[in-house]
Amino acid sequence: MPIIHLNGQFLERDDAALDPLDRGVLLGDGLFETIRCEAGQLLHHEAHFARLARGARALEIAWNMPPEELLQICQQVLDANGLELARLRVTLTRGELGNSPEIGEPGTSATLIVHAAPFDQARMDAARLKGWTARIVHFPLNHRSPMARIKSTSYQEHLLARLEARRAGHDEGLFLNTAGVLAEGSMTNLFAVVGGEVLTPPVEDGALPGIMRAQVLEACSRTGIPCHEPSLTPDMLRTAEEAFLTNSLVEIMPLAGVEHFPIGTGEPGEVTTRLYREYRRGVEAFLAALRRS
Repeated sequence: MPIIHLNGQFLERDDAALDPLDRGVLLGDGLFETIRCEAGQLLHHEAHFARLARGARALEIAWNMPPEELLQICQQVLDANGLELARLRVTLTRGELGNSPEIGEPGTSATLIVHAAPFDQARMDAARLKGWTARIVHFPLNHRSPMARIKSTSYQEHLLARLEARRAGHDEGLFLNTAGVLAEGSMTNLFAVVGGEVLTPPVEDGALPGIMRAQVLEACSRTGIPCHEPSLTPDMLRTAEEAFLTNSLVEIMPLAGVEHFPIGTGEPGEVTTRLYREYRRGVEAFLAALRRS
């Protein structure tokens, strides 16, 4: 039985009891981070924890756990489940509902849940060989919403976007924002290669400040690949030489086509492949340094 962490206790999942009046359950009032783990180690945990803390401040969730303590909890969950290659999720909610449905009671304690599961790398590697296809979904993302750049548990729009894409036979759904330009995917950030330059929508257009998005921007800087953050239109994407999607689990996934339009040759492109290899070199160097320490 998987072991999870819930509010200071390590429990078998069947023994874990969440308060039925928890605001995360009733209102989607919370945050989450999904972290890729390799060799039993969390990748980029500092960036994930920093984004979680920023989200907690933005939503005014009373939570001040030191990053070192959170890392220890996450590591204990991995170790307790004997996981080397895993997806680990940290969920933080405002806690018990209290007497008012609009605001929490003063002093209400946040709820912290950490759980992990094995990650199917073979399936992801097979998908990367041909790339994903995507569909632009029929409803827009409100890029002016205060929630647009927060990784919130209020995730229904993104789930509906992914469901629409899957029903149409695609792997991912892409959002236009309310101004009609591309923002992000249902679970990914979007990149296009146009004229040899890597382009990605700015966070002002509704893109989540993704952890892998930042890694790609850094990899472009290291390798000398020009990279910019302009607004992207659907026509710019369809006529791009290549494109790819990113998140912490898929890392860098080639985007082979949008709806009925192939992107470039319809196969993983040279820049996409180069950036993926550059990123993986950094991960391997990080893990090797840990082994030596």
